[in-house]
This record gives sequence, C-alpha cells and structure tokens, in this order.
Amino acid sequence: MIVKTLVSKYVAKEGYKFLFSGPMTECLSCRFKYACVDNLREGIAYEVVKVYRVVNRCPVLGEVVTVDVKPAEVDIALDPKAAIEGAVVTYTHRSCSTPCRYSELCRNPLVRSGTKVKVVSVGDRVTCRVSKNLVRATVTMWLSSA
Repeated sequence: MIVKTLVSKYVAKEGYKFLFSGPMTECLSCRFKYACVDNLREGIAYEVVKVYRVVNRCPVLGEVVTVDVKPAEVDIALDPKAAIEGAVVTYTHRSCSTPCRYSELCRNPLVRSGTKVKVVSVGDRVTCRVSKNLVRATVTMWLSSA
C-alpha cells in the first residue's frame, strides 16, 4: 500500500525509513494535514519509495517534500517458534543489559514493543551473548484494517 505524504527535505531520499509517532499539535490546523499526517498510521514504520520535486513550507519542519511511502520492512530478532513466514506475531523488545552487535534487532527503534508484525522472511540464527535462542526475521507492520 503506497501513500503520498510530506517529509523534511533532509530525509527525502529513497530508502529512508521512519516511524510515524503521530501528528504534532501544529499539524492539526495545518493546511497540508490531509496530504501529510492524515495518510499515515501512528505506530507504523514507513519507507520512502519515490521522491517528487514538489516542495512546500511546513511550520514545524521547514521545507518539506512530497514523497510516496510504503510500510517498511525491518529486521528484528524473534524466537524461532514464532519466526514462520506469513505468521502475524506480537513483537516485544527484549530486555538485555549485555551490549552486542544484535542489540538493535532485539530492540528495533522502528518497531514499538507490542506491535503486531507479519513475518516476511526468516534469516540466520542470531548468536546471542546471553544464550537466548533467536533468529533474524524481516517483518512489516500488520495493517489488519488496510
């Protein structure tokens, strides 16, 4: 599902991913609200797939550019029992005080803890320093009513 929205000119690049956390107060009375925040769902990570040359002035972000976005595919760490292609599971940030190269998979900032995600593909086993049984999975946010 591709939708148009507006993003800051500084991040208007194909491949840029962001988590939409909801509109700011200033957005509610903005004349671009319908073309910007109304097209996005709170708690969903998006990826820019096309950038247009249309530039507008935003009272919060300065210059904004019209882009096409789609729900982003992101990598997370999952229990192998839940990591089944096509499955819809609830992602929970893993609490761990041992830093490692997989920390972002266990607490991906683009996916809120408690979000339902659909498993797109399952990758290799994650070598966990505290011996948790995990695999890398590529997921997208579950848009049940889309």
